Amino acid sequence: MQRIWDIDGFPDHFFDELGQLYRITKRGELKLLRRTIKRYTQGYVISSRFYSLHQLRPMLRRHDPATDRPVDF
Repeated sequence: MQRIWDIDGFPDHFFDELGQLYRITKRGELKLLRRTIKRYTQGYVISSRFYSLHQLRPMLRRHDPATDRPVDF
């Protein structure tokens, strides 16, 4: 698994090369977040809030390994 996309405002969430969303837990483990459907809208629940795919796309930033820092614990 390789970190490809970061989400602005959520430093512990990222997408891999297959488009799967992961969250880094406080223990440093990776947790796969499943895509959910709310009514007719696809999206993800991040920090107890539903974000549609349309809302997430502008928040995506390409991951830069040169500035990669560990998540604050």
